[in-house]
Amino acid sequence: MDPSIFDGETPGELELNRLVQQAQAAMAWRTSVNALRGRAQENGVNVQVSASGGVVGVTVSDAACAGGGDALAGNVLDAVLAAQKDLAGQLQASAIKAFGEDSPQARTVQQSTGTRFTRAAILTSDQDDQR
Repeated sequence: MDPSIFDGETPGELELNRLVQQAQAAMAWRTSVNALRGRAQENGVNVQVSASGGVVGVTVSDAACAGGGDALAGNVLDAVLAAQKDLAGQLQASAIKAFGEDSPQARTVQQSTGTRFTRAAILTSDQDDQR
């Protein structure tokens, strides 16, 4: 039998090509994700988070400080969570665009971003003294 009759279309080669394309799509998606930024504004507090969800920028208006320290801390935490949720939405949308809405990759991103970000607690002065 002449092996050239398959001309690169053996089942093994087709599967390998499919896997290579998947890997290339995943690497391209990961590169694009690194550029994402979540943003939010809550009561005079503006926050920007990186692709990992870490805070990379905060601005606070003078008016946001009028309610005192605890109110400001709450507004900052609310803005951080809102920016992280904005990021989660961007991650989900980009995974759907890259891999398809019903893909395992998009489902994984949906599940992980759905549980990843939660609001931090405000430390009381007693808790702060114990550190």
